[in-house]
Amino acid sequence: MVRRPEVQHAGLIEGSRAFVLLSVAAAVVWTRDGAALSGLLSLATIWVASSWVMRSAAPPVLASLVEAALIALLAGLYLDTAPVLLASLVTAPFVHGLIRGLRGVAETLLVQILLLAVLLALLGRTPDPSQIAELFTWLVTGLGLGLVASFLIFATPADDGTAAYHEARALINELNELSAKLEGGLDPTSMGGSILEEVSDALPLEAVVLHVHRDGVLLPLVRRSTTGEETMDSSLPALVWEHGETRVIVPEFAFPVLSSGTPIAVVSGRLAATVETDPASLALALDQLATRLGPSALRLDTAQLFASFRDAAMSEERRRLAREMHDGMAQDIASMGYVVDALISTATPVQEPALIQLRAMITGVVAEVRRSVMTLRTQAGSSESLGAAIATLARHLSDVSGIPITVTVDERTSRLRHEIEAELLRIAQEAMNNAVKHSKATLIDVRCSVQAPYAEIVVSDDGLGLQAGRRDSHGLSIMRERAGLIGGVLDVRSSPSRGTTVSVRVGHHTNGPPVPSSAHPSRPSRGL
Repeated sequence: MVRRPEVQHAGLIEGSRAFVLLSVAAAVVWTRDGAALSGLLSLATIWVASSWVMRSAAPPVLASLVEAALIALLAGLYLDTAPVLLASLVTAPFVHGLIRGLRGVAETLLVQILLLAVLLALLGRTPDPSQIAELFTWLVTGLGLGLVASFLIFATPADDGTAAYHEARALINELNELSAKLEGGLDPTSMGGSILEEVSDALPLEAVVLHVHRDGVLLPLVRRSTTGEETMDSSLPALVWEHGETRVIVPEFAFPVLSSGTPIAVVSGRLAATVETDPASLALALDQLATRLGPSALRLDTAQLFASFRDAAMSEERRRLAREMHDGMAQDIASMGYVVDALISTATPVQEPALIQLRAMITGVVAEVRRSVMTLRTQAGSSESLGAAIATLARHLSDVSGIPITVTVDERTSRLRHEIEAELLRIAQEAMNNAVKHSKATLIDVRCSVQAPYAEIVVSDDGLGLQAGRRDSHGLSIMRERAGLIGGVLDVRSSPSRGTTVSVRVGHHTNGPPVPSSAHPSRPSRGL
């Protein structure tokens, strides 16, 4: 198999040529052999041209043979005046052995020997015994190096598409070993909280926020406030992230958090009302504080990288499971339904009721599988907001169940953190699924309000309320756990006459009312 040198063993190829060229140059300088200087320049020109040709679209076989021929001609021409150039004969077998294996070594040596013999015959020269010995030595050395290069070809497995997985496996194993040695774990929120504690210890503050950059947006990760009010100039963090410089507009400030000289987050805050300072002094103090935060910044950067890797892996696994369920289980169950339909058409009056009941059960299972597939595939991403993702889920559930689901969304352009949006979406999914499956509702209403860092989702229905035994159900406990993970509050209210209302809230309201941005009513195909 032919392998292009720029992909396979490029460093060895260039290194071998450079080593021989430097060795020959040192010998020429040491002996002060002026006659060999032109041969040295010619050799350098040949190898520069060969490197360029091998990186082009030219066939490697042709490039190999042409290089071998040119080097053989050069060595033959300078056999009497500059025998030191014979050392260049070893490189062609080695290089072409790396590119083409044993066949390349054999063809290269054959070309070199034939051209040397033809050239010497045309020039009417008969090498003396010492020259023959020197030619033999360098050609045998080239053969040995070519065999070594061929061994490297066979010892290096071809990439069958699993090389990236081997590397990933080694890195994940190393990560597992290293994670046991990490004192603070790999939770970005905890790491961000530690940074804010250091900032709060260094400065008297009313409020402080740590912002991180995700999906092209600067989002608040952790916040601290002594007054309960967190309204600050939202433009300062964005300016700091864009320019990488500390900004101060007393009493507010923002400065970049650096890891290895690269901004990974921004801290913004507001000084306590009792503090009096000039902007220059505060900016200097903040720059010094940013330097002291270096170790904490490294821990936060590592935690964010791990969180990004974990989220990507989970997202891909969810999509894979959705594909497997849709293409495997769902199709098999649907086929069973067709068989039952055929049996019903030929069934006796005694058999028909049981078969109809079986068909209804199969239809219910198919609907449940479709809901599960949609749940796995739907997620709030960089291009779809939380409200849009909830509306997509509601539209699908309404189509499958036939129950009208209306979704009203109030969203600003600012986004919540990715992990918060993901947990809120799953809570809304579980609440809507419960209403569809258990409440016997005729109408489900969903309201989503997002004014980052505040968000509230309310799912209400007009069903029969929570039934006996459902209050401590697994679904409700999971929703409470999800809310707890993001610092949210889950509230469940239910009565037989008013149905069930599930609400979840995160963050705190900032000043000013939310700005309505869109409404997404979802209706079943049969209409409301």
